[in-house]
Amino acid sequence: MFINIINKLLEHKDLTLEESKSVIEIIATQEIPDAQIAAFLTLLKYKGETVEEISGLAQGLREKAEKISISKDKIIVDSCGTGGDQVNTFNISTASSIVAASAGVYVAKHSNFSLTSKCGSSNVLQALGINLSQTSKEVENDFNNKSIAFIHAPYFHKTTARVHQVRKSLGFRTIFNFLGPLTNPTYPAGQVLGVSDPGMCPKMIEVLKVLGCKKALVVNSKNPIMDEISICGETDIYKLENEKIEKFEIHPDDFGVKQSSIDSISGGSPDENAQIIKDIFSCKLKGPKLDILVLNAAALLWVGEKVSSIQEGVLMVYNLIENGVVYNKLQELI
Repeated sequence: MFINIINKLLEHKDLTLEESKSVIEIIATQEIPDAQIAAFLTLLKYKGETVEEISGLAQGLREKAEKISISKDKIIVDSCGTGGDQVNTFNISTASSIVAASAGVYVAKHSNFSLTSKCGSSNVLQALGINLSQTSKEVENDFNNKSIAFIHAPYFHKTTARVHQVRKSLGFRTIFNFLGPLTNPTYPAGQVLGVSDPGMCPKMIEVLKVLGCKKALVVNSKNPIMDEISICGETDIYKLENEKIEKFEIHPDDFGVKQSSIDSISGGSPDENAQIIKDIFSCKLKGPKLDILVLNAAALLWVGEKVSSIQEGVLMVYNLIENGVVYNKLQELI
């Protein structure tokens, strides 16, 4: 079966959603040689991944993940990005998730240790003294007690362990660089998904629609390219709402935020990034780092249906931080 899939890719033919989904089942249950996994990843990249192929792989990984039972009346959101932009900012998405939780949004923050940057989301969470959820029960308890769970991906996605070693040996980007944010085992209804490759953005928003996401923003900023909403210049936004997709561009000026340089939002080691987040939340640090956090957290409030627009979210986030609500949430998590 797997050889048939490889041969189809060799002929430059697209896989169906079900064929792509079966790839995960085969890798999870059969003794497939690493060389065949490498061939699959290489040929898929060379051909170019379709929405159906990405959706099938994501569905397969979700179904193979450890199951998490969350009440269906909770609107769960995630702010996981693809990484890979190489600009080494502080952990904006992770900080945004804490802000959203302080506003009462149920957040399932999919996290991992760094693969391409100095500090991944799981790295900074550990530096902050926040526990990573290792089991389904821990995730459920965190939702019920704190409205936020930090889901460390390797604990829930055992299938990817073998693929990870093959990816490392290949040394180039594969589709698995983009699957992480699509495979949250809580099946979030709202997502802010940062993508470092502009060409993948239209596909990623279509995949979120296929996966059943209700409200989503896929974001990619320019000059430099980042997988966040930027204060350095324009950001391309792909919005999913009411099963409709639209694309538009935003600029920090649109929200009364001053444009700044990439150096002004840079981060460092896990301890350094943890201190930046603490200083922002305690109102000791203002300026560009606060501003970019506010924009991204506001987007998360929108997908979590706490505000009707990003602009409204910006005002709410500034107030939450200034009034100490976010700092108190951080202390609760620690």
